[in-house]
Amino acid sequence: MHAFWNLILKKAQDKAVAVMSIFFSSLPLALVGLWVGGLPKVTALPVILLSAILQTGYSISLFKAYDRGQLSSVYPVARGSAPVFIFIASYIFLDPEISVRTFVGILIICVGLIAYGLVQLWQNKEESQQLAVAIITGLFIASYSITDAYGVRLVGSALSFFGAMALFNRLFLFLYLIVFERNFLPRLVRGYRHSFILGGLISFACYLIILEAYKHLPVALVSSLRETSILFAILLGAVFLREKMTRDKTALVLVLALGIVFLYSP
Repeated sequence: MHAFWNLILKKAQDKAVAVMSIFFSSLPLALVGLWVGGLPKVTALPVILLSAILQTGYSISLFKAYDRGQLSSVYPVARGSAPVFIFIASYIFLDPEISVRTFVGILIICVGLIAYGLVQLWQNKEESQQLAVAIITGLFIASYSITDAYGVRLVGSALSFFGAMALFNRLFLFLYLIVFERNFLPRLVRGYRHSFILGGLISFACYLIILEAYKHLPVALVSSLRETSILFAILLGAVFLREKMTRDKTALVLVLALGIVFLYSP
């Protein structure tokens, strides 16, 4: 699901219009979820606002990254640079109890993703700016993942937390695009596609599942397993965008599959 809505974003001609349309398509569902889950307590507001700001930074860096590179290279670097930071921070602040097998699975996934990113950096020296933006995106992913894991446990409801966060996040994103993207409203009218609604629905369901998982499982495990959506991003990039399936990508798929085996095994 995560890879599929990223494919919709990557295929769009105007990435700023696409990310705005995708995120706003999920807003009605988020508000319904807020009504069902109930308003969070005022004490949770700082965490909700922090999450909304970090999610806005992630959205901006994501469409900027896709303006510069391929789905099958930008997506793995962006997603792959996050698990190491997530593991360290979550181990210190949230989930000190992680089994050896889970740690090995996370380590395999992280090493595979980092190695792939270094290979991409070595092979595409002219695209260092693209990779830098992807790494910044990864830092935003790590930051909002830790924040959201803490926030959803504090609020107690994934629907409530997501609804409140989405309301602020969409507002912040809209203000950024209006101020910094030239002629954004005319571009929004011209560049809108019905597929963006599908992307919004998928992204809503996807992240709601992730938030629910944060309530029951170590955040490092959830985040690492989520980053293996790169497997599907590579395959979708090859099938729909006709991106080349290289030996590096094949090796990454095999390494991530091995990491999943360790995460899944009891």
